[in-house]
Order: sequence, then structure tokens, then C-alpha cells
Amino acid sequence: MENIICILGAVKEEIAGIKRQMTVTGQSKLGKTDVWTGVWEGKSLVLVRTGVGKKRAREALSRVLETHAPAMIVSLGYAGGTHPSLKVGDLLIADQVVTGSDEPLATDTDLADRAADLPAPKNCSVHKGILLTMETVISQPEVKQKLGKHYGCLALDMETSVLAQLAKERDIPFVSFRSVTDAVDQELLDVSPFMEKDGEVNKLKAGWYVLTHPGSIKTFKNLKQIADHATRNLTHILTTFLRSV
Repeated sequence: MENIICILGAVKEEIAGIKRQMTVTGQSKLGKTDVWTGVWEGKSLVLVRTGVGKKRAREALSRVLETHAPAMIVSLGYAGGTHPSLKVGDLLIADQVVTGSDEPLATDTDLADRAADLPAPKNCSVHKGILLTMETVISQPEVKQKLGKHYGCLALDMETSVLAQLAKERDIPFVSFRSVTDAVDQELLDVSPFMEKDGEVNKLKAGWYVLTHPGSIKTFKNLKQIADHATRNLTHILTTFLRSV
């Protein structure tokens, strides 16, 4: 049986680098989930855009697992830093995923160790540690600091825990890569009011916000630059990782 690797990101920006580089052989929509099949770095891939949040992530991976049998599941995307050691653009390889209520979920030890030992992209550090999955965007520095201390986590996101849980239930090796887009001492602009149900930014809503808040133009430009940088780092380390497995 062909070994297929399933790679999931919440929004199109997170998986944009991979999608550009892979040879796409098919595209489909499973419910609200966008799926591309193809080849990248000699590996057969199922690339998935899940949408934002745990509910969308669970639905997306559940649907993919109904039609594909991946040998490995890879979660990637952006994250907010909760520890001062992580700077913007740094990468986190999660060895545990916590939610604050359920038992911690361990990722595949061999894959996490292998990923953490990979050479880092330029001007970037690779960390291994705990990732916290939250229900909502956490934008305030003081809240991120408290969460980091309470859970011993290095960063937080909004999808990984349910993906790790489904992988565990199916006994599929799982690894998570996250790139930090806001350090622990930085306040993140809450873009949730601009998000559609499919997890993408509504450009009309975002444009209206910019028109009514002229000072936000620089913030949006900075966010795009940071996201582009994070995507490059994710794509770089995923490229190296696939060559090693």
C-alpha cells in the first residue's frame, strides 16, 4: 500500500508554500474541507485546509480519514508564543498537546525528535515542547504569559489537540509544526470579527475596518509580512523533514 502523508493547515496562507511546490494531481471538496492530492519531495501527499478552530479541524480530518489511509498525519500552522524564549518566526515542534481539560496528548516521539533535530531556517530557532490548544484567539500578552506559566506550554493554537486525538484513535503517527506569529509580550490584533465560517478572512469586512481605523493599515501590512515569514519557515522545515522520513 502506498504511504500517504496527510498535511493539515487551518487557513490557505499556512499551506500556501507547500501547495505552490507540490505537484497537484487532484483537488476535491469534502463538505467544507478543501483537499489537494499530489507529490512533494517524492512523497504522496493529501494536503488539507481545515478552516479555523477545533470543530472545523475535527470535521476535516474525519472526512479525510473516510477516503484516505495516511501513514502519517502532520499538523502545521501559526501559533502565539507563551514563553519568552520563542521569538516571531521561531518554530515549535510539539511533543505534547494540552487543552486545559483533557489528559495531555503525546505526539510521535521519534518524529518529534527527528523534526527538532533538523537544521533551522535562517534567523530562526527550533524548539520542542508543549503546545496548548484553545477555543478562541488569545491576544493579550498578560493572558498568554499566565497560560504559559500555568500549563508549561511554549505556544498556543486553535486546532492541534483534536487532530492529535483523532490520530491517536486511529493509531496513526502524528507530528505538529507551528511557527510563532506573535511573541508572548506582543498583543495580537484579533481578526476573528473578519473571519468567515470557512476560516478565511472576509476582505470586505477587513477593508471596512481599515477604512474606519486608518491607523490599522500598518498593522495589517505587518501581519502579512509576519505571516509570509512564518509560512516560509514552515515550508522550509517541512521540506527538510520529508526528506528525512
